[in-house]
Amino acid sequence: MRFRRSTWPRELADAVSGSTTGRKESILAAAQLADGNWVAGTRAAVYLPTDAPTESPGKPTPESVRRVGWEQIERAGWDSEASVLHVYETTDFGTPLRATDLKIDDPGRFGQLLRERVDASIVVQRHVPLSGKRGVRIVGRRNPSTTEAPITWNIVLDKGLEPTQPGIVDAAEAALAAVREEFGV
Repeated sequence: MRFRRSTWPRELADAVSGSTTGRKESILAAAQLADGNWVAGTRAAVYLPTDAPTESPGKPTPESVRRVGWEQIERAGWDSEASVLHVYETTDFGTPLRATDLKIDDPGRFGQLLRERVDASIVVQRHVPLSGKRGVRIVGRRNPSTTEAPITWNIVLDKGLEPTQPGIVDAAEAALAAVREEFGV
């Protein structure tokens, strides 16, 4: 069986190779956005457009894309009616997630890669009740391109709970400590 590889602009491959990691990364999937910009995914990261102006749409530069490790992506969601792929990055506890909205006709293989790599980055996921059924989701992530990467931890409060509520932060931190201890991290 032969697989046909999609093509993308040489400038995109150059922008991904010119990232700050010092490693050569190969694009596994990419998609052109409605505004002419590109998104791309490698084994280790997703490359999202920046707000930096480009000389010409469709010709990415290292300044027009930003590298985000898969372990830093909280989740993504596809809105088929609006043709928008929403990508949410993890942030410090108690701060809103960083959202990037990608206007795209069809995410295709890039959307599949996004789901696969984000799922592969999750090492531990546990819900801990704090107030009735409401609680926190403790998530430990590691970049899926290596088993040597450290685990990063995130605490996500259920709807209806706020970090400003008395005792919530202490309870969430205690839940994180218990999960880390359970998994020997």
